[in-house]
Amino acid sequence: MRRAIGVSLLVMAFSTINIGLSATGFAQDAAGQNNVIEKSVDLVSVYFTVRDNKKQLASQLDQGEFRVLEDGKTQAIRFFAHHSDVVLNVGVLLDTGTNMAWILNEEATATSLFMKHVVRPTDLGFVMSYHARVETLQVPTSDTTLLQEKVDEIRSSGTAVGVPDQTPSPPRPFPGSTPPIGPTGQPYNKHREAHLYDAIRVSTLRYLEQEVGRKAVVIVAMSGDSKSESSLEDALEVLLENDVIAYVLQIYDPPREASHVDHCDVIHTYQRDEHGEEVLKKLAEATGGRMLEVRGMDKLTITLDEISDELHHQYSLGYYPENQNWDGKFRQIQIVTQEHGYKVYARKGYYAHSKYQATR
Repeated sequence: MRRAIGVSLLVMAFSTINIGLSATGFAQDAAGQNNVIEKSVDLVSVYFTVRDNKKQLASQLDQGEFRVLEDGKTQAIRFFAHHSDVVLNVGVLLDTGTNMAWILNEEATATSLFMKHVVRPTDLGFVMSYHARVETLQVPTSDTTLLQEKVDEIRSSGTAVGVPDQTPSPPRPFPGSTPPIGPTGQPYNKHREAHLYDAIRVSTLRYLEQEVGRKAVVIVAMSGDSKSESSLEDALEVLLENDVIAYVLQIYDPPREASHVDHCDVIHTYQRDEHGEEVLKKLAEATGGRMLEVRGMDKLTITLDEISDELHHQYSLGYYPENQNWDGKFRQIQIVTQEHGYKVYARKGYYAHSKYQATR
């Protein structure tokens, strides 16, 4: 069984948590008028991306290429736009619960480059760290130099040095008298604190809840959650309520030679369980995001570049549901293309709560 360092880029939504009707965003009407901000009691807006049969982004398709269905019934598209120029609000949450220099250096380098590539002058980016507590490294800003400087500060926490080992040792069984060996060449730490769910809630409520436009949270995690006050459901609910997309990067990293690593520092890997990779994949896809496997921490930068490119090549569409009975029930959304060979990544639906007031 593979042992994995779970690196989760979560910009999450999930179809089993109640949310209000998504009705805020930038949109271009179907007649091709200028972008407007629409906040309506019954407008459903969806951000999505499209890839072709070669898994390449298809970002220049016209409105006529798409149909949108709600609970299987075709809906009239009222707004449609390519969103390369719409404001993006993106946060990166870094798991810093380690003193291993190679891990912190990889996190810092990849995150700095990601922010440089993804945050444009009109966008906002922020960075938070989490381990035994959640801390803000940099509040939302469009200054990518400042973002990189703040990210670089995590490097100073690294005191142990590890080097790649090309002959990985197989993990030992668990439970037993001796803990299994993790990807860093050190035993698993059952007591490691990683307040992942708390970080999701704090970052979303503090920096994304009041923002307009596209929203993303990128979570770089070395393990699953441990000892958060918030539950998984709490974290998912707050992301859903604020229309955040989730990307999950699952990193399978080779072990480091144990003799080169401080024996006091350990990594708790993300294992296949109820919070494992299959659940993360479903979470990501339910939001319109994806899960990507990354074979080694050194591949993290390349994968983040792919996410950056995707975030700047999204579509959006909006429609007024034919079903005007706002009963709070879950309604499925499906966006399909007229031509075969395309795959659409969009959130799977919404709960029909009429909690917004119409404004112009």
